[in-house]
Amino acid sequence: MKREHHLSPFLREPPARLDLATLPTPVERAPWLDAPGAEVYVKRDDQTSRLYGGGKVRKLEWLLANPPYDDRRPIVSVGGIGSHHLVALALHLREQGRELHAWVFDQVPTAHTLEDLGLLLSTGAKLWAVPTRPALPLAWLAYRTWARPAERGVYMPPGGTTGLSGLGFVEAGLELAQQVKEGVLPAPQSLYVTGGTCGSCCGLALGFALAGLPVRVRVVSALERLYLGTYLFKRTLDQIFAALVRAALRQDLAALGPAGLLARAGVTWSIDHSQVGSGYAVPTTAGEEAVAVAAGGGLSLETTYTGKCLAALRRDLAAGAVAGPVLFWDTHGATDLRPHIVEGWEARLPVALRRRLIRAGAALSAAR
Repeated sequence: MKREHHLSPFLREPPARLDLATLPTPVERAPWLDAPGAEVYVKRDDQTSRLYGGGKVRKLEWLLANPPYDDRRPIVSVGGIGSHHLVALALHLREQGRELHAWVFDQVPTAHTLEDLGLLLSTGAKLWAVPTRPALPLAWLAYRTWARPAERGVYMPPGGTTGLSGLGFVEAGLELAQQVKEGVLPAPQSLYVTGGTCGSCCGLALGFALAGLPVRVRVVSALERLYLGTYLFKRTLDQIFAALVRAALRQDLAALGPAGLLARAGVTWSIDHSQVGSGYAVPTTAGEEAVAVAAGGGLSLETTYTGKCLAALRRDLAAGAVAGPVLFWDTHGATDLRPHIVEGWEARLPVALRRRLIRAGAALSAAR
């Protein structure tokens, strides 16, 4: 368990926290992204863990240390077949000798998506697969009736986003503020971070506010407006703030409420839907170009989240819409998954999912 962290001065009764991540993650200059009047830095959260990096590990440190996730039961959660949340959960549960049950929906079968899917099946995760997000209730019904497992898992929300898990990113905001204090980077005027379930961006906003670091948080959505908007952001902000209060947040800070805390520090936020394209996890030309540019700069991004986020930053830099020190928060777990993937994993695919993937153009080896 981790005992000391950046939240310690603010909480009298901090929850338990596992020691899963190697922190702080580094910050690097990215001159290959600079524009007139703007210098860009990258927060390398792809390096949070040698097992599987990325922002999800920050959440799992808190989730897996506390009820209802701190026992030996399986965990059941939700995501696309290429979900980074499910990949991180599967690997870290396997380290604990536990099992993942996943309700999954189809995504465009890119090489990256198929690698994530291969990892899930290689770890022994059990899948209940449906074609689309709206069909997920069918996966739930199957899980509880005709295809129920021998032992049901305890439910974890999509992305692992809860009030408690958001503390991982509150701590991350405080971590960055400490790096600013130590001279690792100048105080950023703007932060670009991808958005899905809003746990990362809301936690960061609250962390910056606790630190008194005025930052403009630009949330680049990977989801359509129907799924990610002002309501979701504010609700998640409230949930994380409530978790801080339950952990005995200092009274003077608790009295401000989440909006008051952000306003006092000068932390602002906005949501950018310009990079969603034709839908969640569907690659865009701008996103693919951003992934290629990032590779030239030594970053391994992907086309669902971080590629689209970098595309938004590149567009704003080109338009002169952002100035001063700018921070790109790399939430992608860029760990090489190939050592964890067993040969012939395709044989473990549910039959219906396999057929849909082949129809969508996936090159799968023959089932054994």
